Amino acid sequence: MRRMGKRERIKLLQKFTTMENLVAAMVIRGESYSQIGKRLSIKRSTVNFHAKNAANKIPGDDILKPRTKLQFWARGARLHQLTGDGWMPGPRT
Repeated sequence: MRRMGKRERIKLLQKFTTMENLVAAMVIRGESYSQIGKRLSIKRSTVNFHAKNAANKIPGDDILKPRTKLQFWARGARLHQLTGDGWMPGPRT
């Protein structure tokens, strides 16, 4: 399985709504849902809603919490890391 490239991650980001983009970017930077809510003048539950929606648009199972899934994805995690299927890469040739 190959790693998702930067262009593919950007293309996927374009499928996010504006609020999902904002929330995802802030989550990736490490801000808490409460901090994000204060900055955007929305409730913490609304931030959680947008984070869940963004995480659901990323390939992979729902074994990871939305915050963790977004952070792994932003760092270019391989799909097997998001699905937890136990696949291990072979030696490089």
